[in-house]
Amino acid sequence: MKRILKFAFTVILSFLLTGAAVFGVGQIKIKLMESKLHPVTEPFSSMETVPMCVDYIFPLSDTLKSIGWSDYTFIGTVEEIIGTEYTDLEYIFNENWFGLYDSDPVTHYRIKVKHNIKGTAPEEFTMLCWGGQQPNGMLSDMNRAMPEKGNTYVFMCTDGSDDNSNIYYHNGIRLDSKDLSNIDEVIKKYEEAYENQDLSARRD
Repeated sequence: MKRILKFAFTVILSFLLTGAAVFGVGQIKIKLMESKLHPVTEPFSSMETVPMCVDYIFPLSDTLKSIGWSDYTFIGTVEEIIGTEYTDLEYIFNENWFGLYDSDPVTHYRIKVKHNIKGTAPEEFTMLCWGGQQPNGMLSDMNRAMPEKGNTYVFMCTDGSDDNSNIYYHNGIRLDSKDLSNIDEVIKKYEEAYENQDLSARRD
């Protein structure tokens, strides 16, 4: 019995030492200091969503501004959802909710580019997207859907501000089978949109 209690005490102590506990009014947070890729186990569309608070300076439905904002606009297919990276995983307990939660997850995708419209994205690369599956559901920007494996999109992406030359998902328009059968018309439509892009919202 003493051995079991000693083991339990050691586990709890190790847990607290490797994390950082933050106590507030009616709320407890235990940061788990975990940063690695976790597999996505089901389609994003079937997951319960926890909304992210994201403010845009223009509506994503404004295609000319979305293309203007982007560094890359291309037609591409999601070949694989590599996984979601947790960088700030915490266990939160308060009056309304408890469980594991990450305020800043990033999902990694393997993308195959079919046709570049603006910029020259690599033929195949890893695209990063804010949001993704967590232990207790999915955190996602409610203004846009998370890309799904096997689907083809008109992707609008930006270069990251980090030093790793990462490419981040900004917005995407899913193409259905009818669009793909008329892919030349889709390319022409978005090439014309690129020619008339609105650069007023760019950050540089």
